[in-house]
Amino acid sequence: MSGTAEQTVKDAGRQARRVADSRWFELLARGGFVGSGVVHLLIGYLVVLLGIGSGSGGRETDQSGALQQIDRVPGGVFLLWVIAVGTAALTLRLVVEAIVGGRVDSARAWGARVKNAGKAVVYGAISYSSLTFAIGAGRSSSGSSRSAAAGALATPGGVVLLVLVGVVAAAIGVALVVEGVRRSFWKQLVRPRRPIERTVTVLGVVGYVLKGVAVVAVGVLIVVAGFRSDPGQATGLDGAFDALHGMPGGAVVLVAIGIGFVAFGVYSFFRARYARL
Repeated sequence: MSGTAEQTVKDAGRQARRVADSRWFELLARGGFVGSGVVHLLIGYLVVLLGIGSGSGGRETDQSGALQQIDRVPGGVFLLWVIAVGTAALTLRLVVEAIVGGRVDSARAWGARVKNAGKAVVYGAISYSSLTFAIGAGRSSSGSSRSAAAGALATPGGVVLLVLVGVVAAAIGVALVVEGVRRSFWKQLVRPRRPIERTVTVLGVVGYVLKGVAVVAVGVLIVVAGFRSDPGQATGLDGAFDALHGMPGGAVVLVAIGIGFVAFGVYSFFRARYARL
């Protein structure tokens, strides 16, 4: 890269960082945590209903199911737009952090960049899904998962690719569990006063651990789909919850996981206030 081109890249990075650090952009990004919290609350509600035997009335117990619920209430489209814009701002902020964040090119700094990139994918997916429902083009996430799995299996080496995706998903789930158990989520937050700190700790531990368990289940199902060459089993969270529902004691596990998603949703509201941005 020539000196001029390198300087241009550096200037662009500084400009992007300046925008991401502005007060108005920070407020939008914090709104992204609120939007994520709303989605997690509704997922938790639907999962608890499934666990106690009330069923979900044909609704999916995952992100798309939660967004469908928002879309059906009065003023839901406005809330969908708020979630889409907020999570988009948070996604952009994380992308900037992944590209130009960190001043030391150490293994820890690169690890933080990779983690921010992963989070950007998660919040970007919420933003995109919210946008599609807001404009009336929302799709079933389970159907999308099956289509993606079928496409992967149809390509050379597709089985290996699908199994690898499942392993990565399971590893992410394990990482969430570890983050909850070790309470390392506090590294991302400014510690509030002690009574609030205790509340956030409980919500974070319960939310991260039980959400992690659900993500591990998704990863296992994707791996099974790969080995069996059956894309129908790669159905995301909705399929994982249905699989748990059919197992002995699955209802209890589902209620616990639902409570975990609710806890993570409430934790996200506190995160909007205390996140280090």
